[in-house]
Amino acid sequence: MTTHETYIAEKKACIECGTLIGLNCKFCGSCGKKQSIEDEKSFESKWTLIKQTGLFYVILISLCAASNFIPYFQTFGWLLFVEIALAIITVAFFAYNWADNKTVLVWRNFSFQKLCAYGAIAVISSVFVHYTVGWLNFTIYNKQEVYYTFLRGNIFGEFILIFFIAVMPALFEELGFRGYMLQTLLKVGDAEQSLYISAFLFAILHMSFISLFWLIPFAILQGLVRLKENTLWYGVMMHFFFNLTACLFMLS
Repeated sequence: MTTHETYIAEKKACIECGTLIGLNCKFCGSCGKKQSIEDEKSFESKWTLIKQTGLFYVILISLCAASNFIPYFQTFGWLLFVEIALAIITVAFFAYNWADNKTVLVWRNFSFQKLCAYGAIAVISSVFVHYTVGWLNFTIYNKQEVYYTFLRGNIFGEFILIFFIAVMPALFEELGFRGYMLQTLLKVGDAEQSLYISAFLFAILHMSFISLFWLIPFAILQGLVRLKENTLWYGVMMHFFFNLTACLFMLS
């Protein structure tokens, strides 16, 4: 390293005017602005959280892309692998910041009336989405999507479908997006930004362009419930009832 490079490395930019000053200087010699070490540390901490969240999302979307677009991976065995992998990854990232994240697992002020109301909203929304998406698929693509075909004839097909479509997403998508991701983004930006970013990323993860019209509002609703109730569990139950209703349509 040259003398000039060493000189630059031992300096930092003033937070006001950008002039290079000593690392330990409390005031800028050019503009006189007081330097805040706390703000600098806060920026570094936020940037670390952003990178962690980005890594989490890249891993998830890579697995989902492989299972959606590579024919070799579109089998029941691969579905099982992806679901287990997604669950393990989600739990690992959530547990990494356990001290901050564990609070959302507490079900404060449980209300059966609230649970019934949220469940009813989820069921009604699922019925609306089912018929709307069915109509759009038939109108645009002239076909109906069938997800249950590869399980037909399996004695445990119905239970497998409900487990993978209703139970697993309700637990681990909520833990990942309204738990880990939203909780982390709240430390970086304000609540509104965090809500919309996590909702948009959740919708994109499902890789269904035609479903964005309901996935984004659904994710925003789930996020609002999480922020309002300060717990994951109402959202988990809503997600479960929403997907369970979809499963019942598939089995009918």
